[in-house]
Amino acid sequence: MPLSKAFIYLLLALLFAGCKSQGLPVTDKPEGRIQHIVVVWLREPGNQAHRERLLETSQQLTQIPGVISVVGGTVVPGNREVIDSSFDVALIFTLKDQQTLRQYVHHPLHQKLLEEVFRPLIERYRVYDVEGHLFGQ
Repeated sequence: MPLSKAFIYLLLALLFAGCKSQGLPVTDKPEGRIQHIVVVWLREPGNQAHRERLLETSQQLTQIPGVISVVGGTVVPGNREVIDSSFDVALIFTLKDQQTLRQYVHHPLHQKLLEEVFRPLIERYRVYDVEGHLFGQ
């Protein structure tokens, strides 16, 4: 028995309403948010105390205006060719916008922690700055 057009329209309306009520955006894209991703290799690779020190200290950076959140963690080893398991810690900062990123880099707290904590522990690091769009929330 074929479905009527009215029934199909009703299903589509319920589907879109359900997505919105579940917090799933149909077209929401918070423009301008910056993901500041820092991947770190320690001077003493694998040193758990140094990893924890970096992660704990990084939480202080949420005090800088425009820093929305900081997420950090340690490497998850993998054996696939595309996985880089050579680093120790990765940090993901969500910043309000590009202006916040420029201010963050020169902020006194950031500079202080770089000198006193990060540089003494870190052999090298890579930074990736991405202007993001939020999907699925």
